[in-house]
Parts: sequence; C-alpha cells; structure tokens
Amino acid sequence: SVLGFPMASTAASIALHAVVFPSLDAIESQDPSCASALQSIRLALEKAEAANPGLTHELVDMILESEQAKGGVDSIEKLLRISAQDFEHYRVPEKTPELKALVEKAKALKTILSNIPEQITDRTKFLGIIRDIAASIKDMLDAVNLCCTNNEALLASQKTAIDVQKKAFVRGSKSFSDTLKRYFKDGRADNVFRSAHRLINQTNSLLRIIKAAIGA
Repeated sequence: SVLGFPMASTAASIALHAVVFPSLDAIESQDPSCASALQSIRLALEKAEAANPGLTHELVDMILESEQAKGGVDSIEKLLRISAQDFEHYRVPEKTPELKALVEKAKALKTILSNIPEQITDRTKFLGIIRDIAASIKDMLDAVNLCCTNNEALLASQKTAIDVQKKAFVRGSKSFSDTLKRYFKDGRADNVFRSAHRLINQTNSLLRIIKAAIGA
C-alpha cells in the first residue's frame, strides 16, 4: 500500500490530493494525536471519491461558495491551475523506457491543460495551442498503449482496469474536443475549465492504476 491506501484505489482527484489531503496533513503535523482519526477520514474520502468521481470537488465547491459569491476565482479554475504539479499519488516509478516516456507525456498533457486559464483570454493565442493539446492527447494515449505492449507482464495484474480507464480517457478526450467547439460559439470558459479538469483526473487515474500494477 501507499500512505496506508490499498494499491487498487484508483481515485484521481486534484481536489482530494492537492487540497483536502494536504490540509489533513497540516492538522496532523500540528496535533499528532489526531493521526488515527485523520487516517480514517483519508480512507473514507478515497473510497467515496472512487465510488463517486467528482464528489470531493463538489465538497470543496460548497466550502468555497461564499468566496466565489464575493468575486473570488472559481474553484475549478484554481484546481486546474495547480493540476500539473507533482503529486505523490500519481507518481509512477520510471522502471522501463516506456514508463519513463509515459510520465513525460502525462506531464506534458497536464501542463498544457493547466495553462488554459492563462491562454483562453487571448483568442488568437488559444486557437494556436488547440492543435498542441490534440497532439499531446494523442501522445499520451500512444504512450499508454506502448507501455501495455512492451510491459505486458509488469502490468498484467491491472490489465482490465487499464483497458477500462483507457476507454474513459478516450471518451474524456472527445468530450473535451466537443466542449472546445461549443466554447467558440457560447464563450463559456468555465465549461472548458471543467472539461480540462476531468481529462486531467482521467489521466491521473491511468497513472494510478499503472502505479498499482507495478507495486509502487
């Protein structure tokens, strides 16, 4: 297990792993006597997020609702901006050349998606990176396929889960593409942020399943 979590857990949520867990860690560092209770909370949140993807983000949304009402930045945009950071939960050891390439392609995809809030306000600049996003999505999928082909024995324990998540990633990619097309008609940047955030979580789910397969 990693940090006390079952290796099979595939919950991928920036809200959970970049906002909630660090907050729980901070509480534990201040009061170690809470460690057992906080660990129970972590496990419960992992289980809830795995069963209901997006639940933690809804929770964070409710907590930040008053800030947004006062003109604060929407939580989905905040999460998207930090989503390319290196989080231990999604860190895959680079045991083979294919795994190393996968880590690089995943990082590139998450980085370009996390930069959307900076780019989207300049229509010309944003149009220019859409092709780069499409290429990065293809590179990520190619890297996953190559990993599965050349590391079959290493990933055997999670083959079915990887196949299922690959299909989810493809659906997420298509949904993101459709959202981009609608954006140029309706101008709803928040929908683009939300779709990009979902695609990053699906990318992280793939990484987490592969990490579980190699026993990291």
